[in-house]
Amino acid sequence: MNTKSLYSTLAFAGVVPFLACALLPLVGIDTLPLIGRLDEVANSYGLAIICFLSGIHWAQHLDGRVAMPLNLMVSSNAIFLFAWFAFIMTATKWSLALQILALVAILLVDRSLKQAGVIDADYFRVRLIATSLASAALALIILS
Repeated sequence: MNTKSLYSTLAFAGVVPFLACALLPLVGIDTLPLIGRLDEVANSYGLAIICFLSGIHWAQHLDGRVAMPLNLMVSSNAIFLFAWFAFIMTATKWSLALQILALVAILLVDRSLKQAGVIDADYFRVRLIATSLASAALALIILS
């Protein structure tokens, strides 16, 4: 498996739980036995994904082969802390809404990395699609 197909597969597989949490309530399933309410599952999973994406930025920063347009360790840490504080201090729907903002902020960081030549256009395209799908799923969860 080449790198391009690996990150595409991982990105789109990572969106599936968001989509499941958004779509299952439309068919009357809002809780999974032993797991819990799907909005809370999406909230926890969203925080984990934001942490994962921040970790990718840390790895890119620590790799150090390319000059970064911004300090990824600081920016990604700030975005993650924003999402974490929202997770622990707000109601689930607010936390989900603020996770959408965090996902968009991480995407904007990726856009600056693309413009600086740190990541390629295909990687950014995959991130854009995955972020759009995840954000739409989170919005659907908030509205349901």
